[in-house]
Amino acid sequence: SIPLIGGIIIYISIIYGTFVFGVDPFYRIITISLIPILIIGTLDGIEYIRTPISLRVISQILSSWIIIIFTDVYLKDLGDLFGLGIISLNQLGIPITIFCVVGVCNAFNMLDGMDGIMGSVTVVIITSLLILLYLNNVVYNFGLILILSILIFLAFNLSFFGDKQKIFLGDHGSTGLGHIVAWNLIYLSQETNLITPVSSLWFIFLPLTDTILTIIRRVRSSKSIFHPDRKHLHYFLSDLGFSNKLILIIMLLISFLAACFAVGSNYWQLKEYFVFYSYLTVVVFLIILGFTKPVKS
Repeated sequence: SIPLIGGIIIYISIIYGTFVFGVDPFYRIITISLIPILIIGTLDGIEYIRTPISLRVISQILSSWIIIIFTDVYLKDLGDLFGLGIISLNQLGIPITIFCVVGVCNAFNMLDGMDGIMGSVTVVIITSLLILLYLNNVVYNFGLILILSILIFLAFNLSFFGDKQKIFLGDHGSTGLGHIVAWNLIYLSQETNLITPVSSLWFIFLPLTDTILTIIRRVRSSKSIFHPDRKHLHYFLSDLGFSNKLILIIMLLISFLAACFAVGSNYWQLKEYFVFYSYLTVVVFLIILGFTKPVKS
C-alpha cells in the first residue's frame, strides 16, 4: 500500500520553513487554518474510515473562517470585471469568498488523478506568483517555501527514489494546496495591487476550467456534480494512448502558458474586462469542441 501522507509532509515542511525563514503574518494564519482540512482529510485516507463529502466541505469552510476571523481578508471587490466599473461586494464578499475557496479546493482535488499532476501544477502557479512579485521588488518567502516543500514531495511521488519509497498526496493534500493557492490569490488581489482579482482565473486555469467543464457535463448527463467519471482531461489523454509522462508534460505546458498570461496581464496592466472575456472565450471554445458532451450511461 502506498501511504497517503503527501499533504502532511508538505504541511510539516511549510511550518518549519515559515518559522526558520520568516513570512508575512498572514501566511502563518494560512498555515494554521489548514488544520481542519488536514484532520478530516487524513481520517478519510485511513483504509477503514470513509468521511462523507459533506464533512470534508465543512472542514474547508471552517478553514476559510479561521482566516477571515483572524485577518479580515476576503473578497471585497471583483475589480472592473465587465468594463462598467469596479464591482464592490462589501460584507457580501464573505460568503462569496468561502464559496470560491471551497470550489477551488475541490477543483484541485478533482485534478489529482495521476502522479505528479497536482503538485506540479501548484509549483507552476506559485512560481508564476514568485516571478511576478520579484518583478515588483516584493520578497515572497512563503511562495519559495511552498515550492521547495512540494518539489521534495514530487521526488517521492514520481518515484525518483524507487517505487518502495513512493507516496501519494491524498485528498487532504490536494484540497490543502487548493486552499493555500486560493487564499494567496485573494490576499494578493485584495490587500495589495500586485494582481487583479480576475487574473486569478488564469493562475488556476487548469483545475478551474477542468472543473467547470466537468460540472457542465455531469449536469447535462443528469448526474450529480460529485459523481466520479473518467472524463477529466488527464483521463481523456490517457484513453487516447498518451503515456503518463507525456500527459504530465501537456498539463504543465497548459498551466505554464496560462500562468504566463496571468503574469503578463498584471505586469503590463491589461484591462481587467479583457482578461475576463478572454477566459470566457476559451471556455466557450472548449464547450463548442465538445468537452461538455453528455456521458452515456
